[in-house]
Amino acid sequence: MLIRELEKEQRELAKRLIIRDDFGSLKIVAGGDLTFLDIWKNPTVGLAAFVLVDIESGRVIEEVVIDGIVDFPYIPTFLAYRELPLLIKAFENLKTKADIYIIDGQGIAHPRRMGIASHFGVVLNVPSIGVAKSLLYGRYSEPNPKGYTPLYSRDSDEQLGWVIRRGYGKDLLFISPGHRVSLDTSLRIIINFLRNGWEIPTFLAHKVLQRERRKRIKQP
Repeated sequence: MLIRELEKEQRELAKRLIIRDDFGSLKIVAGGDLTFLDIWKNPTVGLAAFVLVDIESGRVIEEVVIDGIVDFPYIPTFLAYRELPLLIKAFENLKTKADIYIIDGQGIAHPRRMGIASHFGVVLNVPSIGVAKSLLYGRYSEPNPKGYTPLYSRDSDEQLGWVIRRGYGKDLLFISPGHRVSLDTSLRIIINFLRNGWEIPTFLAHKVLQRERRKRIKQP
């Protein structure tokens, strides 16, 4: 597919976005992430994981890891086309379904409002939130330690998410709704984990992937 065709598809998907709370009870949240055995190769083997967590206790309920060949190159703002197929495969292997899926990456904080968390949510029609460790798109004021500030569009006053400073360093998280979740709920769920001293589910999924990756590659 040409880049223009992918952009057009993203814009069409964005028309289906629901940025309000559109889910029932909130008991289980899932964190999804993906890594590669060799990021410099293409095609390469990708590993995708989901970790399901009880939102009231922080207890891990289920973990799933799957692998597969990834051959779409890394192109900024088109991450979903590289990583989404394996994330969907991992989702389909879950025995328990979550109420909300937190994906490592952007939600609507994206030039076409279609980051990987939004893409995941729209395609599967599930509530989703994006949690990214770096800024892709938008503008913000620096938050205070353990505080947060709004993340706005570059060219308007549209709010796309939040920027959270987890501690007293420069460690920032960029939170944005994916699909069927409001701005306020996106923030509230992440803050719930941080204030309770629990790891955010995407970080748990990352740890699972690193453990699995170490098993599969030769150690020096």
